[in-house]
Amino acid sequence: MTLLGLLAFFGLAVVTMDVLGGVLAATMLGRGVRPAHLLYFLGGYAAVVTAATIVLKPLLVLAGEVLAPVIGSRTWLIVIEMAVGCALLAFAALQRHNALHPKPPVVAHEVGDRIPSLIGGGMLFSATVLADPTYPVAIGLAMQVRPFPFELLLLIAWNLVYQAPIVAVTIAALFGAHERVLSAAARFFGPRRRGLLMLFAGVLAIAGLVVIGDGIFASASSHRPWLQSLLLLGEHR
Repeated sequence: MTLLGLLAFFGLAVVTMDVLGGVLAATMLGRGVRPAHLLYFLGGYAAVVTAATIVLKPLLVLAGEVLAPVIGSRTWLIVIEMAVGCALLAFAALQRHNALHPKPPVVAHEVGDRIPSLIGGGMLFSATVLADPTYPVAIGLAMQVRPFPFELLLLIAWNLVYQAPIVAVTIAALFGAHERVLSAAARFFGPRRRGLLMLFAGVLAIAGLVVIGDGIFASASSHRPWLQSLLLLGEHR
């Protein structure tokens, strides 16, 4: 297993971390949902994500066979790498815009404490990961690893990182510490929101420029594009 591959794998989860999950968990707790019942919400989410992973795996295998000439082409890898760099720059510009133009707070609706509604809500919430293009990419990266139990552990770890906000709030709630955690987070992130978003935008912009620079360097020399290493979590089998 390559360190670069692992960094790419978990880096996807960190960069696209679903903060909405933490916001939803905090809203539900604030509206009277019992901490233990958040597990039903997470259960609905996990059920759909697991089913989607099972379905996506054979589809990705088929797609891999079709795209093998592209993945094996140095020219195409450079083109894709340049596109990824441009996407990072665009994401950085979006984060900068969000920092400079914060959205007004959304008025939350009353949340019921019925188990079926929580399970259904978790299933609907799973759409956030299913609509995220990094999700099938993460599955494709994990599929490079053998044996299967290790692949499964990687995917579980990826989803835990991706949904770290709601997982953290849920664990804190189960131990009765969610009010302290949420108030501490509000005190820390509230006055620093703009600065943190600008910092995040700067990191994304630098990453985008580095990726584009690597693509330009690779096109003008015999340098192997970083993307060629990032596509594999493991060594050549």
